[in-house]
Amino acid sequence: MAAAVERSAAATRKPERVGVVAIVHDQATLDRIQGVIRELQLDDELNFEATLDAALRRIHEGVSPRVLVIDLSESPAPISELSAARAVGGADLKVLALGTVNDVGLYRDMIAAGATDYLVKPPGREQLNAIFEKNTGGGGGTGGLGQVIAFLGSRGGVGTTTAAVSSAWVFAEDRKERTALVDLDLHYGTVALKLDSDPGNGLCEALEQPSRIDSLFIERAMIKVGENLRILAAEAAVAEPQVIDTGAIDVLLYELRRKFAWVIVDLPRVVTPIHRVVLSAASRAILICERSLAGLRDTIRLQALLRDQAPQTRLFLVESGAHGDRATVGKSEFEKAVGKSFDATLSYDPKAAGAAANAGQPVTLAAPRSTYSKEINQLVLNFAEAPTAEAKKRRFALPW
Repeated sequence: MAAAVERSAAATRKPERVGVVAIVHDQATLDRIQGVIRELQLDDELNFEATLDAALRRIHEGVSPRVLVIDLSESPAPISELSAARAVGGADLKVLALGTVNDVGLYRDMIAAGATDYLVKPPGREQLNAIFEKNTGGGGGTGGLGQVIAFLGSRGGVGTTTAAVSSAWVFAEDRKERTALVDLDLHYGTVALKLDSDPGNGLCEALEQPSRIDSLFIERAMIKVGENLRILAAEAAVAEPQVIDTGAIDVLLYELRRKFAWVIVDLPRVVTPIHRVVLSAASRAILICERSLAGLRDTIRLQALLRDQAPQTRLFLVESGAHGDRATVGKSEFEKAVGKSFDATLSYDPKAAGAAANAGQPVTLAAPRSTYSKEINQLVLNFAEAPTAEAKKRRFALPW
């Protein structure tokens, strides 16, 4: 690997223009960095070095990179190396540390030692894109990525899919913004049913063959529902378990964000490795809550999941009226136990829900004057206008 890095260093070393100096120890991370740099058309500003000492010698010799990427996953003294990089590079150098441990305590130690940001390997494409573009002046046309909104429920039957479908409709038809609606329950998802559409097999194909995912493939795989709304869903055979490569989800979300202003993801209740990828990419998570003992327990557990896996994601707690007589915990008691007030309420309106189900339409279209439709519009307004976590703090990052 060291020999490969040295060859890359020799091939990319162009002292007259140095935007990024990178020290990496594995081919996957090296390829990811090169891919993002290529998309940003910054090939002539990237330099690989085999060791941190070699990179610091170049800086001593007068090279002034704007971003220094250090892979500390194999370092016996990562804090010392970060301190040395900060001391040599000065206050203006952006230092991106890479590692294999996803821990907030470690992140804080890295920041205290001089890192500007810390990302867990392999770093996400959109994270690297934002970092390099902002700090190197890249203009490859991949900026302005859309935002991912994750919908999940504390219990089954609380109306998570109904809320995701209705919110996507408001974005696409009322606000006239390009919106993608993704149903990641590959076996039992109902997004397509709620929109009277055939889910097709595009999503399964994309997840099984991530190398095929590009803008053209996505355009063909998605189902057009309206001028600004596309859905990506599946109806996989129950007897065929789906093994999903989390890397495929990462690539899929990135390509969707390049094409759509909003990417609404309806997550299944069964927690899988794809949850970590989706929640890490999301700027907001909408958690639909049931005020029962089980709903309280699982709301707390999902809050912990978000804190551990996606501390940058802003959480919206939404009280669901769909649970009916299962609401055995008082509202004030529930909010005290979870340590957060509800951000919104979605009433249960059986008449509006029935009309929507029979018509194969979102509630906001089938019953636009219903209480539920008014509440969905207010919810969308709240989380669409709220400052994004990405704007304030990237994953394991302070603002650059």
